[in-house]
Amino acid sequence: MSKLKKYGQHIILSLLLLALAVFGLCQYKKARELEYAQNLMYRQIFTDLTGYVDDMETQLLKSRLIGDPSRLVDLSGELYRSAAAAKTDLCALPLGETSVAKTAEFLSQVGDYAHSVSMRVLNGGEMTDSELETITELGRYAQSLQEGLDELLVKMNNGDVSFAESGIKALSGGGGGSAMAKSIADLEQELHDYPSLVYDGPFSQHVMNKAPVSLEYASDIDEKTALAAAEVYIGSGAKLTGEGEGKIPSYYFENGGKKLELAKAGGSLLWLLNNRSVGERKLELEEAKQFAADFLRRNGYNGMTESYYDIKDDCAVLNYAWTQDGYTVYPDLIKVKVALDNGEVVGFEGRGYVMNHCHRDIPEPKLTPADAVKLVSRGAPVSDVSYAVIPLDGGDEAFCYQLRGRVDDRNFLIYINTQTGAEEDIMILLETDTGVLAV
Repeated sequence: MSKLKKYGQHIILSLLLLALAVFGLCQYKKARELEYAQNLMYRQIFTDLTGYVDDMETQLLKSRLIGDPSRLVDLSGELYRSAAAAKTDLCALPLGETSVAKTAEFLSQVGDYAHSVSMRVLNGGEMTDSELETITELGRYAQSLQEGLDELLVKMNNGDVSFAESGIKALSGGGGGSAMAKSIADLEQELHDYPSLVYDGPFSQHVMNKAPVSLEYASDIDEKTALAAAEVYIGSGAKLTGEGEGKIPSYYFENGGKKLELAKAGGSLLWLLNNRSVGERKLELEEAKQFAADFLRRNGYNGMTESYYDIKDDCAVLNYAWTQDGYTVYPDLIKVKVALDNGEVVGFEGRGYVMNHCHRDIPEPKLTPADAVKLVSRGAPVSDVSYAVIPLDGGDEAFCYQLRGRVDDRNFLIYINTQTGAEEDIMILLETDTGVLAV
């Protein structure tokens, strides 16, 4: 081989090595840029989470001081929204294998407990010493969580901790938790002694401990089948990131900023979250309802009726309940979050539906609608009567007439048992420019 030929080969080899080095450097740069963008997104989510927990701590303190029952109802609605938003943000953070079960349980229960107490007080009762002590205890846990999150927020803003992982891990696809995830895991330990609440509410511990009804006869799916199901919701390229245990064993999948959880039994969707930035609002509420309804039908959720909604951060969160034989079945609940810039579904919560959905044997009413109206307290005119199935203490359900009316410029719903005539529940509708919620 001539020297010239060898020299040419050396040049080609050198150029190839240089090209590989440049390519590697570009890939590394892209990985770091992606990591930086994701970290900014997670910083905003964590900042929002901290703000919601701050609000909760203040609202719990106010709950101990309020004497006006109607104001307590309003405050419980605010507390419920703060807790729900905080839980949504907590689930959106990249915590890997970090367990935040106790924190999520706390956020689920706190708003519902305050609502349960406020409803009893509104119906003429008084807050008991035990309830006051429980709310005080909840306030202590909220304050502890608030202080821990505020401290982490300061460290994050100072650059001491972040959600980012190293560029090498990002390139290799390696796991490992971020410094922030480890810090949040430490906070979780502080809630280790948080007591489970037993009360008449949808997130009471004795209700949550029941087995998921809709999965009773469902067979487990393997990872390959679960991946195919996940890609229907979050697109091709989804990756399995973990598995969950508890009452509903599950798979976790992620694709960029999109995450979801699927039940291993049957592959039912438990929740979905898309962390993308939502642009300027272009859609009206009715258009958002149409996008949500289309999403439900497309994915096999038939017979769903939209009930309440809330608009925040240019997104509409719409509540849906299953309907059977003219009854609105409230335990079979689904929440759909629609971005108001283009109608994309960016959030879904279906755990209530999975836990409760089944065909009910609905008994023939023993009371007429007119009988039910007569049982309503004097001075509360009824404008509409419909049928509903509502959850009761201990996981039982009641078949009811849903009586809608208005008093003192406030709309209400009263539930009268179709079999016994018992007044099972009363809801006050909180109606604002941004939504309608029942508390």
